[in-house]
Amino acid sequence: MTRKLATGAGLLTVLVGVLSLPAIANDVDASFGGRPIYIEADEFDDERKADSWAGQIGFGLSMAPRFVGADEHVASLGFDLKVSYKDTIFLENNRIGAVLYRNRFVRAGAIARWNLGRIDTGSLSLLETIPEVDDAFELGGFAAASFYKLFLTTEVYFGVGDELKGTSVEVEAGYTFEPNSQWRITPILGAIWSSGRYLDTFYGVQEGNPDFAAYRPSGGLAETYVEIATERRLGKNWLFKGSFRFSELLNGAADSPIVQSDAGSRDQLQAFVGIVWLF
Repeated sequence: MTRKLATGAGLLTVLVGVLSLPAIANDVDASFGGRPIYIEADEFDDERKADSWAGQIGFGLSMAPRFVGADEHVASLGFDLKVSYKDTIFLENNRIGAVLYRNRFVRAGAIARWNLGRIDTGSLSLLETIPEVDDAFELGGFAAASFYKLFLTTEVYFGVGDELKGTSVEVEAGYTFEPNSQWRITPILGAIWSSGRYLDTFYGVQEGNPDFAAYRPSGGLAETYVEIATERRLGKNWLFKGSFRFSELLNGAADSPIVQSDAGSRDQLQAFVGIVWLF
């Protein structure tokens, strides 16, 4: 019991410290990489599961666009957190959820995430007439299948509140290669479909804008990406982690005047490199 309390107290201390860190310089989350926590949690060894809590916390450098659709990419302090409680409740950076159904190959459940929005901290100086988008909360569900080292996932999100409306569906497929017992490489292919209302939040332009023609994006396939995630063991409880994602905006997102402007680009890069502690 004492060990369980110590583990929970230690995790709480870490989370409080993270919440006190200064805000990063962009509005795009780059603290991702590899298999989602609801896939990875099943592979935690028995020793890490002994106190019900298991996961990893990492610090390093991240790079991401200043905002979704931006041409300029910036580097900042990177943070990566994955926590699982009894293989059921999980926290993964800006996502939290619960596995409600599980069998040998399939799991499904509820999921929610915090969308970072688009905040003008000097990063929108070239887009002064484009409004800010406050942080928003999204609710949804997920379904995933894993077959040995192959995994397939689908996550569906619905915007909650006035800042973000509509639906977004994200699909991923990946496979983990293990050249040796200390090294993992996971290539991932992904695609994002979004409704017109969802895309309008980040890519739409209101009537009367002095710099851009009015634009209302149509729903459809909005983004495809390829990601490479790698992990290298440095010891029993430490590893080096890197993840690199190359994305291309499509259709309603790519045709936005914001993306088509000098400050925008349909090609996006996100990356994280850091040292991770396993617990």
